[in-house]
Amino acid sequence: MAVSALYIQTLGEMTIRRGDRTITIPDRSRKLCLLLARLTQARGQPAPYSELTDLLWQGVEQGVGSLNTLKAILHRARTCLDQLGEGTGREALISQDGCYLWNPRLPFTLDTEEFLRLCREGEAAGEEERLALWLEALELYQGDFLPGLSDHPWAASQAQPLRETYFQTADQVLHLLEGRARWEDMARLTETALALDPCREELCRRRLEALLRLDRREEAAQFYEDFHQRLLSQRGVLPSADLRRLYQQARRDWDPRAVSPVTLQEQLSEAPGAGAFRCEYDFFRAICLTVSRMAERTGTPPHVVLISLSGGENSTLARYSLDRAMDNLEAIIGARLRRGDAFTRCSASQFVLLLPQANYEDSRMVSSRITRAFARQYPHSPASLQVSVQPLLPSHD
Repeated sequence: MAVSALYIQTLGEMTIRRGDRTITIPDRSRKLCLLLARLTQARGQPAPYSELTDLLWQGVEQGVGSLNTLKAILHRARTCLDQLGEGTGREALISQDGCYLWNPRLPFTLDTEEFLRLCREGEAAGEEERLALWLEALELYQGDFLPGLSDHPWAASQAQPLRETYFQTADQVLHLLEGRARWEDMARLTETALALDPCREELCRRRLEALLRLDRREEAAQFYEDFHQRLLSQRGVLPSADLRRLYQQARRDWDPRAVSPVTLQEQLSEAPGAGAFRCEYDFFRAICLTVSRMAERTGTPPHVVLISLSGGENSTLARYSLDRAMDNLEAIIGARLRRGDAFTRCSASQFVLLLPQANYEDSRMVSSRITRAFARQYPHSPASLQVSVQPLLPSHD
């Protein structure tokens, strides 16, 4: 029977569409998904039984029944394709001389091929057509290649070059959009791209710039704060100085309405009973600069304490153990510091404390109380604490 052309999607998920009928191959059906992806990516080239067996079982040697198991998976694949029309499965998947292959006479469109074609054509086109082609290509990229199989070597080898092409193309498209002052399109594209790589700083910078151009300052500030926490928790680093400058710009004047003296007093007043001031790193740095300047008058520098957390003998803790230990340590620090002190989390495994009214010996004493309290409350914790105390000296030109 004649079978009309199919559309096969492998970016983001695996779906196969024919006319108004669509089937989705779930990630949990790993072997079925791998078999169909491998045969469609091969475009009619035969795949020997032995190669497919290695693919589906990742090189684990199979017994005498492996061919029968492979045939059973092929039967499942044909049954699945029959949902697109009776006989589609047997028409599409054929056996030939010890190999399986996708019938080369059965037409289909593959999203990865279309994505790469549009990217290539954009390279050779004029600027306006290039932008249109690249935007169409990025629209096709609904996610990484078979993301549910990202731990499989073959799937990962297919996914990586596609992913790199996507981000390279997105970067060039953002440059073209910026040149045309298409800030709304920039904001949408960066949001989509950051969903694929939430810690990509260049995309964060582009998004902040677009939101500022659109005068969406409060949204920009909130986005930066979320990005700051994500970068710290996932990679243990802080955003770059350029991003922090954009954040400060976003925070300025996002509400242009004037405030009355009464409202100002209410906004600046602190809730009663609050302990040490726990703040984000950017605000902590601003406090340190202010305190350091004030200390220039007295000649008595304040001190900062860096508390680092690691495994035994400076080994790296597992993520779960590290996060739990950091939460426990934060609670102890907050309880042991005075109201005039401040602290912040400056990396995935470190806190820094500002003790404005403590000299070196007093700062060492405060540090010792914190480390002893941690050891007493969590005697079985795998975490080890290291402490460094140093004066906060003013900078001079």
